[in-house]
Amino acid sequence: MVWKQTMCSIVSLGMLGALLTACSGATTPAAGGNDNSVAQKTSEPPAPVKLIMMQDGATITKEEFETLIAAPVKAKYPHITVELVINSKADAGVQDFIASGEFPDLIFSTYPRITNHRDLKTVEDLNPFVANNKIDLKKYDPAALQTAQVYSGDGKLYALPFSLNFTATFYNKDLFDRFGVPYPKDGMTWDDALDTTKKMSRVMEGIEYKGAFVQGIGDVATQLSLPLVDPKTGKANLASQDGWKKLFDLYKAFNDIPNNTDASTATTLTNGFLKDQKVAMAISYDARIAALEKLYGTPQDFNWDLTQFPSFKEKPNTTVASSGHFLLLSSLGKHKEDAFKVIEMLGSSEVQKLITDHGRFTALSDQSIKEMYGNNMKSLKGKNSKAVFKSQFAAPVAPHTNNAYVLSHVNKALTRVLNGEIDVNTAIREAEEAANKEIAEKGK
Repeated sequence: MVWKQTMCSIVSLGMLGALLTACSGATTPAAGGNDNSVAQKTSEPPAPVKLIMMQDGATITKEEFETLIAAPVKAKYPHITVELVINSKADAGVQDFIASGEFPDLIFSTYPRITNHRDLKTVEDLNPFVANNKIDLKKYDPAALQTAQVYSGDGKLYALPFSLNFTATFYNKDLFDRFGVPYPKDGMTWDDALDTTKKMSRVMEGIEYKGAFVQGIGDVATQLSLPLVDPKTGKANLASQDGWKKLFDLYKAFNDIPNNTDASTATTLTNGFLKDQKVAMAISYDARIAALEKLYGTPQDFNWDLTQFPSFKEKPNTTVASSGHFLLLSSLGKHKEDAFKVIEMLGSSEVQKLITDHGRFTALSDQSIKEMYGNNMKSLKGKNSKAVFKSQFAAPVAPHTNNAYVLSHVNKALTRVLNGEIDVNTAIREAEEAANKEIAEKGK
């Protein structure tokens, strides 16, 4: 077994004492007295239940798990203890759990993994539980719920959202002030972002300053709801869609700006924007906020702000498709009713306010909770964080098992374009051909 358990079982001493008292304190009713054994039985606390939650791809620290999941569950359901185990081997790790005969009760995962667990038959359809417990699904962010439904497929619902990711344009105000360039504005398009990048990219006193880091093409493609695969044939579908050429041209335009090469590399983001602070904008996901929070009050802190993620002109105020962290109910678990109670309560307003206080973006549609985001984060004081709520999520595209093959060839083709080895049209055509060859060879 290659997984490891990271949380120890916690059983309340008070609960244990109550259970011992209940067991040892039974008496025989006096003759002629009232037999209230039924009343005593119904007043006894439920038997302790230990639930195992598998962390599968989604990011959560030990501290977050304890604070945002284990502790709230224990507070509401004292008889339920939730432990966390880590799957670090994707599908192979899931197979290890199955083989062990000790499959977890709950799964904490990313949205693409919903489909993997569906295909592995390790998840339970939540629709009957939702109906039996009269859960109002309208309380969830509609785009997040749509993502769960699309990745579940066939009218099933294998997951409910716990927290969402969001995108933004983070920018270094110090650099904009030094170069006398206006700050990025809410509602800007990709053309606006490109123009700003040109103005900020330069060499000054022997130091190269890049205008922007840009999130990967696979993510930005979801803004246009672009499929990678034709669902009817299972083959790559790139050349026939104008959107892929639009994206390749966009990334080439960012990369061709003098002093802004390698605009999409991890080094440009982590070293350039956060550490060395020589990159003016990070057009990326909200994970940047955690890194910026760590810098707060340190010598490495800098003056920054954020605004909306750029949008395409034909789809104004639309960001990438909804993504985030989801809760799945195991089909192989032994305590499904208790496990669903956990999923239900983690979607409550109380818990969602708690996760918002701790820097996660709520999965609920409640605008008042969304606007609480960042209230307890020092680095976000006075920042334009409400700008991100002006963007709506793009519609998700149904997943396909061949997506990973195609995206791999898309990224390779884009690298060749950025290196000046090949033109955009040829790159897209060859990427499609190479992906279809691999799909055919692997019998997909």
